[in-house]
Amino acid sequence: MKKVIISTLFASLYFSAQLAGAGELSADLKAGQDLYNQLCVNCHATGVDGAPRLGNKDDWKERLRMGEDTLYEAVIEGPNHMYSKGNSPIESEGQIRSMIAYMMHSVTDDETSKLINTATDEEKARHMRLLRGYKNYDLVCFNCHNSSEEGAPQVGKPEEWGSRKDLGVDKLTDSVINGKGHMFIRAGTANFSEADYKGMVEYMLSTLERLQSSKQ
Repeated sequence: MKKVIISTLFASLYFSAQLAGAGELSADLKAGQDLYNQLCVNCHATGVDGAPRLGNKDDWKERLRMGEDTLYEAVIEGPNHMYSKGNSPIESEGQIRSMIAYMMHSVTDDETSKLINTATDEEKARHMRLLRGYKNYDLVCFNCHNSSEEGAPQVGKPEEWGSRKDLGVDKLTDSVINGKGHMFIRAGTANFSEADYKGMVEYMLSTLERLQSSKQ
């Protein structure tokens, strides 16, 4: 545990020094840096549970395209394994945005600045659907679809999905709602809407897309 704390602190100081060397931060970015060091550093310095790392352009490339407004919306809801607002007590929109702006600034240069807020409205909407879909997947689908339990097609494995991946979100969602094979109706829970199930399916299919694009 002590090693983790030390490495996290070192990473934070390292990137803070890098940013300082690149020029003085504006007042808003300095405020964001201070809040980041209080509230975000434990996960974002080292990438805990997939958190985009401060200063890592690969982690932030797609997020930069989404723009600050979409990232703010994601932080409020709590993306992936992150609690809403990072489980912080902050209520101020300005303070939350300052932390986001500071982290975006850590990966922004002449090249990456061209990416900021370039995603289409549909891409931004889909980004949010996938975040919600993942959170619900983690609650409902994880036990079977992460391990091929009872023949459930595993996320990230196109060979297990076969022709099912070509059926599309709507037809696969119908299968979830009506039950299929060893899967209960609505995956054994009645706590979610049709839109929620559609988001879970869309997330699972997206894991196949990412695998395919990584091979290209």
